[in-house]
Amino acid sequence: MAILAIQFPNEELKIYEGKWHAEKLENLKDDHFFITDFTKDKMYFFEKEKEIDVFTDENLSFNDDGSVFFVNGRYYLQGLEIFIDYFQENDIQKAIYSRIKEVERGKQPVFETLKALAATYSKEALVYLASDEKFGTWVGATPEVLVQGDEEKLYSMALAGTKAEESTAWTEKEEVEHQYVVDYVKEKIKAHSPKDLTVFPTETVKNGAVYHLRTNYEFQIESNKWNALINDMHPTPAVCGTPMEKAQAYILEMEPHERAFYAGLIGWKGEEDLKVYVNLRCMQILQTKYALYLGGGITKDSDIGAEWRETEAKSETLLAVINKD
Repeated sequence: MAILAIQFPNEELKIYEGKWHAEKLENLKDDHFFITDFTKDKMYFFEKEKEIDVFTDENLSFNDDGSVFFVNGRYYLQGLEIFIDYFQENDIQKAIYSRIKEVERGKQPVFETLKALAATYSKEALVYLASDEKFGTWVGATPEVLVQGDEEKLYSMALAGTKAEESTAWTEKEEVEHQYVVDYVKEKIKAHSPKDLTVFPTETVKNGAVYHLRTNYEFQIESNKWNALINDMHPTPAVCGTPMEKAQAYILEMEPHERAFYAGLIGWKGEEDLKVYVNLRCMQILQTKYALYLGGGITKDSDIGAEWRETEAKSETLLAVINKD
């Protein structure tokens, strides 16, 4: 059985049975939910058949535990040292380095985990579950909007820089990391000849268990340009790096695992509205384990111990709602 459950901020959780279909992102049709991998080489859109109220674990598809490469602390720190060492040689200013955290599954049904996630992050994140034999079962609560709105007004954000405590001062490294994203998003929007582009002052916001720097944008672009806009804007430096092409190639070469849906796109493309998010704070649910995908923005000045702690802090968004039986 193929299932989609989705809750946009300040909306109700909806659960559907249906079919997931593979297609190219540029061929995405109106009025469908969709999800992509990090490279956008894979895109699936959902064909709804009926709305349901509940599902059981027997209705879901779980991949084998061995299908995911988990990374412990020592391996992560060693890999990150090597990752940083080759920045200059590859002309990289910033790149995201991710890992997969292993957590044992308890007896809590996935439906209860989904409900807890939806209740906890009902106002600040897109909460979802996607399940199919093609890719297993994924659950997440992502706060990062790529672009949303309608033909009258679209909204986007640059979200980068992370700290665990509000009282902690932002470092120069975090501010520089954020500015990379600010400039990139603005450049990509301007390339599509927007009307009334406004860039708002940067603010500190709380998302899940951590705090981020966020810069908001408002603009207008015709709906016939939306597919091209989505494709052009992603991946941003917040999930990839800068320069984008070099950083993405570097990530694909250096990370010891496939990102799959982590840092890809997820959302809704309608004829008259758009709600597209970057897929962060997500996990794949395996047969006996949770696989939490976690990453951080790395520059040549990164402290590897601080980067490890950042990924641990980000994991709390999901850890807060799992294994509560």
